[in-house]
Amino acid sequence: MKLDSEMAGLLGEARIGMLALNSGRYPLVNPAAFHFGGGSVWMTTSRHAVKVSMARRDPRAAFLVESGRRAMLFQGLLDVYDLRSISGQVRAAMDAPSFAWNMAGYTLKNAGFVGGYLLDLAAIPREWWPQNRVVLRLRPDRARAMRSTEVARPERALPPGLPAELARQLARKRIAYLSWGATGSPVLAPAMWALDGGDIVAWLPEGGARAPASEVSAALVVESHHPYRATRMVGSCFRGRLRPDPGAAEAIEERYGVQLAVGGTAVRLDLERATWWRGFEVHTTPIGSPAPAGVPSPR
Repeated sequence: MKLDSEMAGLLGEARIGMLALNSGRYPLVNPAAFHFGGGSVWMTTSRHAVKVSMARRDPRAAFLVESGRRAMLFQGLLDVYDLRSISGQVRAAMDAPSFAWNMAGYTLKNAGFVGGYLLDLAAIPREWWPQNRVVLRLRPDRARAMRSTEVARPERALPPGLPAELARQLARKRIAYLSWGATGSPVLAPAMWALDGGDIVAWLPEGGARAPASEVSAALVVESHHPYRATRMVGSCFRGRLRPDPGAAEAIEERYGVQLAVGGTAVRLDLERATWWRGFEVHTTPIGSPAPAGVPSPR
């Protein structure tokens, strides 16, 4: 897969991307540290993570890398290498030396995250300790450079269905990540976002992903990354029904204090539930209900 210098630079500089998988009614969207090499996107996760079982059932996936006005979307099939299983070891050996070379590249690029894991190991659930990690490899069959939106600091927007402290942490995030189902792999795109009544509305700029023409199931993620400590990452994923709504552009313009360019698309997410996380603590609540104390569970 050949990349121009701008996209190669983006993939080399960015530390976190967003991974989306088909997940029954709604897409599943998670942040992931990554390395791009050998024409593939390489990641690691816990063997107990929900996305591992989903990838084994349906390997179609998408991965989005975004920074400033630049974004890159990959769509393809996700492989799982579980090195504690004989089959996983055999598959890794068959892919050598590419597997070993890219794992070295992943470790070097994400040395800060590796150090952060070691620093916080006592506070990390055992399911996420190094011996329980697996390798994910997205083999893209489609790659597309996309426009993102570089915007000034927006007005606060307190996302619904979250604990008050976490909502305040996310209230000024400039960009959200919107995913919806499509034939084949899910779609992922960066989007400006705002609140309008009890819903979240979003703006997809021209030159990005083509917005759905009719109502579809969707998920929108707002997250605050930490440069190297996974235990300090916080975020939320809102799920519901996504539909075109030209009138929603007004709420976006009001929040960002800009006039939106001609050619983009305004959409509305009719909210049904919110999932939020603080480090490895994850909870889900229906929108309109108080956020429960819950029990931590793996993503």
